[in-house]
Amino acid sequence: MTRPVICLTLLLATVALRADTLKDASNWPDLVYSAKQRGIDYPATVARARHGDVATLAILFRHTPHTDGSGADSHCVVLRQLLEMLGDRKFSSTLRHETASLRSKVTEALDFDFDHAWQKQFPLTYALGSHDTRLLEPHNET
Repeated sequence: MTRPVICLTLLLATVALRADTLKDASNWPDLVYSAKQRGIDYPATVARARHGDVATLAILFRHTPHTDGSGADSHCVVLRQLLEMLGDRKFSSTLRHETASLRSKVTEALDFDFDHAWQKQFPLTYALGSHDTRLLEPHNET
């Protein structure tokens, strides 16, 4: 195979894996259950947010404080994946409209999933909240 074909194949595989990860995370049973308790169809909301619906992105932001355990872990994955898909400008412009407290909860959820400094990749979003440096270190999954 030629180099461009190999690069294109790897890119398509990465995009497919990312989509699968977002779909899997948005269907995590504990997360779906906690959202359902608040009247949110989590998988459908994520699907709309993924396609740029900022109103549904805001719903996901507002669900952040209501997650815990494995549902919170999955929600962190969803937020990071959406940030990567939608881009820093769109994600941050939506998050900017939320309260300072909620913005910090979202940025700390992102800290947890990135588990490394991410301010250079997404400076607009990073600047909107506080950060717990302990979350920016790799964590052991047991």
